[in-house]
Amino acid sequence: MSKGQKVLRASVIMGSASAVSMITGIFRSKVMAILLGPEGIGLLGILQSIMNTTSTVFGMGLASSGVRQIAEARANGDEAGLALTRKALLWAAGILGLLGAVLLVILCKPVADLTIGNDNYTWMVACVSAGVWATIMYNVQIATLNGMRRIVDLARAYILSTLGGTLVTVLAVWQLKENGVVLAVLSIPWTLLVISWWFAHRVPTIDVHLSWQAISKPLHGLFSLGFAFMATNLFRVATQMVVRILILQTLSITATGFYQAACSINALYLGFVLEAMGKDYYPRLTAVAKNREETNIMVNKQAEIALLMSGPVTLGMLTLTHQVVGILYSGAFEETVDILRWQFLGDPFKVASWTMGFILLAQGRGRLFLFTEISWNLLYLGLIWVGLPVWNLKATGIAYSLTHVFYFILLWVIVFRVNNFRWSKTNSVLLIALLVCVAIISWARLFPGIVPLVLGLLVTVAMGSYSFVRIYRSLGGLPWKRNMNNY
Repeated sequence: MSKGQKVLRASVIMGSASAVSMITGIFRSKVMAILLGPEGIGLLGILQSIMNTTSTVFGMGLASSGVRQIAEARANGDEAGLALTRKALLWAAGILGLLGAVLLVILCKPVADLTIGNDNYTWMVACVSAGVWATIMYNVQIATLNGMRRIVDLARAYILSTLGGTLVTVLAVWQLKENGVVLAVLSIPWTLLVISWWFAHRVPTIDVHLSWQAISKPLHGLFSLGFAFMATNLFRVATQMVVRILILQTLSITATGFYQAACSINALYLGFVLEAMGKDYYPRLTAVAKNREETNIMVNKQAEIALLMSGPVTLGMLTLTHQVVGILYSGAFEETVDILRWQFLGDPFKVASWTMGFILLAQGRGRLFLFTEISWNLLYLGLIWVGLPVWNLKATGIAYSLTHVFYFILLWVIVFRVNNFRWSKTNSVLLIALLVCVAIISWARLFPGIVPLVLGLLVTVAMGSYSFVRIYRSLGGLPWKRNMNNY
């Protein structure tokens, strides 16, 4: 099996899992939008931000550094180091998760006052602490499956947890209305913890003696790189929380709900591609990270597939933004449409940057990675702070696109210097073509009637057909031609 075929195989497996997650996520969002409205969606987003921020701080980046360390030990055939790393991850995650949960319970009142501005929600913040522990624990279980490249088990874990979490969410919100938001926040991390634990404990390992001296070496490696991951993730989730607070204080909690809906839709469709490929891409790149030429070839190949898979989806979402928001949420979320249209303009740059960023992760360049992420978050937050009084909610979408253009340029300069990375001619043409298509669809909205819809669909179908042919050629030829050759 060629490298391109391996990439596509992993993408298809994880893409199938992402498709199930996307469909159930659509159903979950629709039910919550109908039962709770923009205010309830806004509350959900704030509680999720609290849980994500706390779990990020106390998770110490162990899951991300764990993937790299497990993949490296697996590539080197170091069974003892692999077993020690897995045990060190579990013990460290359990202790740190408990500390984070206890601290959030102690500080639940000031946290509720700071984020929601109402201490009536103190009990909800306290309950979210259970999700903090579960999130940190399931992340290290997923790290084990990811580092060992157990792609099928990963896909099964995500599918089962999404289905289980959605069932709990729908029942909770249906029966308890706003009070059910807490169970909605906790449902996914807890179902994912139970299911990932079962799959992770099926992975063969050797028995090793666990002592402080034995685990000190893997712990040092985990925390050294993990700190950079933690700081990076902390800036990311803290930025999202601050943005929501800014919107809440500048506009209203309803506006926060519109922003939450836009972020959810964008993450849903783009995660369908990036999450599908990232689970296999990171450990594969780590295994060849010491070879510059091999690394650059793999990154260009991954970028090509990422652009081919995400391109038609981005164009389709840009064309049908109004319809998508209406289907996923309701007519009350009209302001979400403008945010999304601006976000979609920056998504091609986000996809291209995504593939380059893994070079820094695979090579363990934590400080450089931290620098790029902090730069992105500070610029994004600054643009929103300046733009909200001028453009209202639209400022969040404008800031998203401008920041991703900046991030793409910054990351390209850095990976060129550290790894002599150059975009292949194929990828350069592909990215430019995708940007031209995005510009055409955006320009078409100036025309009245059905012209924007028709032109947008034509461009989307053309890009989709091109991507289909390119992907199947990477698999060894078009399916109908392979069938003809068999006769």
